[in-house]
Amino acid sequence: MSRSQKVFTSLLFLLMFTYNLNAQPQHGARRGGGNRPGSGIMGKVIDDVSKSPIQYANIMLHKQDTDEAITGTISNERGRFHISPVAPGLYYVTVKFMGYEELRIDSLAITFAEPAAMLGQILIKPASLDGESVVVERERTTMEYKIDKKVINVGQDITSSSGTAVEVLENAPSVTVDIEGNVELRGSSNFTVLVDNRPSILEANEALQTIPASTIDNIEIITNPSAAYDPDGVSGIINIITKKNKLEGVSGIANLNAGMLGQLGADILLNYRNHKYTAYISAAYHTRAFEGQDTSFSQTQSSDTSAIFYATQTGKRRFEHGGYRLRAGFDYNISDSDVLGIKFSYGKRGFNMSSDNAYSRYNSVFSTPVISRTEASSERGGGYYGLGGNYEHQFGSPLHRLEIDANYSLRKSDEESNTQEYDISDNQIDGRRTTEDGPTTRSRLEIKYEQPYGNEGKIEAGYKFRHGVSTDNSGLQDWDSTTTTYIEVQSYDYDTEYERNIQSLYGTISNNFGKFGVQGGFRAEYTFRNIAVVDSSHLVSEIDRWDYFPTFHISYNITPTQKFMTSYSRRIRRPRGWFLEPFETWTDAYNVRRGNPELIPQSINSFEGGYMQYFGKNMISVEFYARETHNLVERVQTVYPAYENVILHTFDNVGNSLSLGSELSLRVMPFEWWDFNLMGNIYHYEINDQPVSFQQNVESDNWSLRFNNNFSVNKMIRLQLNAMYNSPSATAQGEREAMFFLNAGARLNIIENKLSASINIRDVLDTGDHESISEAPGLYIFHASDRAAPIISASIKYNFNNYRSKDMMRGNGENGGDSAEGDDF
Repeated sequence: MSRSQKVFTSLLFLLMFTYNLNAQPQHGARRGGGNRPGSGIMGKVIDDVSKSPIQYANIMLHKQDTDEAITGTISNERGRFHISPVAPGLYYVTVKFMGYEELRIDSLAITFAEPAAMLGQILIKPASLDGESVVVERERTTMEYKIDKKVINVGQDITSSSGTAVEVLENAPSVTVDIEGNVELRGSSNFTVLVDNRPSILEANEALQTIPASTIDNIEIITNPSAAYDPDGVSGIINIITKKNKLEGVSGIANLNAGMLGQLGADILLNYRNHKYTAYISAAYHTRAFEGQDTSFSQTQSSDTSAIFYATQTGKRRFEHGGYRLRAGFDYNISDSDVLGIKFSYGKRGFNMSSDNAYSRYNSVFSTPVISRTEASSERGGGYYGLGGNYEHQFGSPLHRLEIDANYSLRKSDEESNTQEYDISDNQIDGRRTTEDGPTTRSRLEIKYEQPYGNEGKIEAGYKFRHGVSTDNSGLQDWDSTTTTYIEVQSYDYDTEYERNIQSLYGTISNNFGKFGVQGGFRAEYTFRNIAVVDSSHLVSEIDRWDYFPTFHISYNITPTQKFMTSYSRRIRRPRGWFLEPFETWTDAYNVRRGNPELIPQSINSFEGGYMQYFGKNMISVEFYARETHNLVERVQTVYPAYENVILHTFDNVGNSLSLGSELSLRVMPFEWWDFNLMGNIYHYEINDQPVSFQQNVESDNWSLRFNNNFSVNKMIRLQLNAMYNSPSATAQGEREAMFFLNAGARLNIIENKLSASINIRDVLDTGDHESISEAPGLYIFHASDRAAPIISASIKYNFNNYRSKDMMRGNGENGGDSAEGDDF
């Protein structure tokens, strides 16, 4: 039996043992009405249509005779609530939740002899429009804050309506986006991206740049996930929840958008649902482009010469991405307790970049500059598909269940980079062409069991198997000025195979003790990974190890409108496959990229604490966090050994880092026609224990600010104005300068709940420039980018047959924990 099979057998045995243990009746658990319920008022809030529990329903206790509000609470994830203590008297209870009819329960008598009132299941009905079987669309706030996540409701974000997930995240707390569309979560670009709680087929940034905003219902920001989630990613998880419909019958939604620089997009979603099955199919297409001006200055000096080499570069660049995606799914209710589902997705994506730059080179010995021009282009993309199936069995309630989920995906990734250098007479004097192609396959199996215990407790246990294989064929061709053709360089012709197996066993246990909520979790993962050159005995890198990930979460409900939370989690960041490739890719005549097979995985300890208070329609949230990272991996730049004026871009473990910070979020509605979100993040960042080749004891104090405004002119017209500022920030080799930009948008409801049109203007003031400085022994680089702005786009949306998403019906439910990060190896 192989090592992998032994690990699988051991973990499966442990899972079966956990299942049998949890399946036993809990000592002291109530069966029927056997035990005295205690004191206070208790009940369970249920959706009258779907029969599912409703979390965060507002329950208020009033005196029957005076209507005075005495106290209140909210329902938990199982729909349960408990108001205690309650003095003897006659009361009534109101149950409210957005998108539902208010329910009132009268004549609740509390006496010394009967100190408890058991309300049982409380069924509340979705609000309807004049007898039509349609749920009223509620005006959701752009941002919602929950116990373990922040939720961005995309439908209310006008400025990103014709963009992608990246544009939505520009207005999100804890997230920063640079001028190139690169996303960071709490100062780190290492995070996990999920799509509908499952890992994306694409890499993190690819996924965010290829998902149209119009197909997204909400985005969840989870900065300290529990052990039920995969531990990949330094700073947490970004979970994209796509639109789905929960109404019976046929319904759908269609969007069309266009804008400057060739932007074009369209998508459609069709959904059918009845009591027995649900089916949907969707299609999306988009293409977007960015143009700008680049300027850079570099100063290099190799260790074996006293000459200093200088180079200046100015020129134009264009980056564009696009593609299409098809999705389909089918869920069949085998019985009241069993559901079987299948899902399929297929798509193609492409990323193209081109530049035309003028170079001037000279050195400290020969001061006469050499003038040349370079053209560079790169194309990356390919097709992908995924096939998945899931089965769920409920043991009498939606919260006591067994779920099995399996998925297989394949992704083609073909890349070609071309660089040509011309003299002042426009004769080609140099050139390189690099190619890389090969498929990546991933398979995943998860078995998850959940069981409630006591009044409000829950046990969750699971086993997960992840397997990935990637084959890359790399090649290099150099320009031969004698034959004026490209000649293949055999020494750079490699076929590399990556294989990774990860097996996980995890468990969490949670319960509420009065106003306290506690959850503890533990996850163990076995990883076997190797990277080898095909048809060679050369093994580039191998990992064979166990890792352990404890998590802990505590919440305290001070009052029904005030909450305190704190949490801890341990996480890991495994290097991506292309981070490890020891092969070179020339991005232009003076820049080359190469991976580092010696990278060590990063390990992260994350601590958080937060306080939230709601007052009327307003909310304030204050969070404190600390993140300690060991073996920090960053992009680094050095002088290329063979050419004194060529920059080598690679990755390295640059030491350990510490981030200490605080986030403030304020949501206010000063008038009925104006509401705003003010979000600020201030943190101290430092890198210590660096190798001697890096700048020592790097530190900086950083802050960012978001100010998102919504204006309701009338029932038909809404306006939005969003501002963002990011302060300067330190890196392992230098710093990034500050950045500010302003976005504006407007929406017109042409036919209420049917047809609407939007227009948005990005970077209204053309201030979204980006500058950075990098320094290392023998190296100084200044780089500035000025993106073409402002950029105007427009979109139109049509809802047919009264499409309403699940989120519009019952709020953002708690979504389970499945994650993985791209194709990390």
